[in-house]
Amino acid sequence: MATTLLIEPFGGMAGDMFLAALLDLEDPRFTLADLERLAEELVPGEARLTTETVWRGSLSGRHLDVVTPESAHPPHRLLADLLALLGRSSLGAAARSRAERALRAIAVAEGRVHGCAPEEIHFHEVGAVDTLIDVGGAALALERLGVERVLASPPLVGSGTFRCAHGEMPVPAPATAELLRGLPHILGGGGERLTPTAAALLASWVDSFDLDGNFTAAKIGYGAGTKDFPSGPPNLLRVQLGATEGVGPLRQRAWLLEVNLDDATPQEIGHAVGRLRAAGALEVWTTAVQMKKDRPGVVIAALARDEQRARLEEALFAATPTFGVRWTAVERRESERSEATVTVEGCSVRLKCREAGAGIPPLVQPEYDDVAALAARLGVSLAEARRRALDAAGPATGPTGVA
Repeated sequence: MATTLLIEPFGGMAGDMFLAALLDLEDPRFTLADLERLAEELVPGEARLTTETVWRGSLSGRHLDVVTPESAHPPHRLLADLLALLGRSSLGAAARSRAERALRAIAVAEGRVHGCAPEEIHFHEVGAVDTLIDVGGAALALERLGVERVLASPPLVGSGTFRCAHGEMPVPAPATAELLRGLPHILGGGGERLTPTAAALLASWVDSFDLDGNFTAAKIGYGAGTKDFPSGPPNLLRVQLGATEGVGPLRQRAWLLEVNLDDATPQEIGHAVGRLRAAGALEVWTTAVQMKKDRPGVVIAALARDEQRARLEEALFAATPTFGVRWTAVERRESERSEATVTVEGCSVRLKCREAGAGIPPLVQPEYDDVAALAARLGVSLAEARRRALDAAGPATGPTGVA
């Protein structure tokens, strides 16, 4: 059984709606007082938070109002500014990392829309402090509630146009559309129903939009948007906190980058591979291919998360003579993993541990660099050094690393 949060944006979703729905669960582990303390840590003396029960159509839900001096006159804050504020908070490491992923996703999407680097994006249109409280507060809630898995149904994005600081824009907003690349979503509903902040939360935090399987709900909460639209579903978001059974390796969305080269030297290709790894690629590899005019060439490929795409593009264009790159949305089935360290005759060896899951046996793999250092120190073969490291990991670990 895994503690699971199910997000249902049947009427749309915004950052404050998500927070309101989490508060509406009425779980003592996450309350308005907890959110107020976090807001005070992030922006001392700037935020005032209030909640009330409101009606949207024929359904009621919790409405959260986040008021700051920036609500009327938002300043220009950069991603680095928000991450610095986040770093001062008492959020745990996992919650802070979750919040940082969402903020970076917004910056990357806005950067693509405006043709600049994510680090240059000003968080004024989405409301810097409001966004920080929405994202940080939601990360705190998932941490306090012990959420291990996040599921979601496709969000309703709305229709038509809306006005913002950049003029009249289509629905979904350009940044929202960027964040929804490769994700299922529903058009319609009238007005803007899904905000960039909410799209970033879904893109960065949801493990699966496939709702097949067994889910048991323990608590249900509704978060209400500020507008009460005259048409379409009520402007509400529902969340359910419960458990899923038989959870195996998670399915995560990733992006496949590919570029074909027939005019780069082996040195340039090796340099490009190193640049992609340094930029944060999950994996990088090359494949020999036959290209036009019967020239031998190479395909450089890499896997990346949403927030890494801009950095990988920059690295590739800087390191190769290519005129373009290809991106394809893919899905990775990822097992739970952990790390450990053992000591063999005074030499530390790091271990990568694959946790058991549905149809997946546990596995322990010693890090190659540490095994090589151990082999050199003891004057034995790599195979022998690896065997001794696995023996040191425990009696349940055999020579192949499989328990």
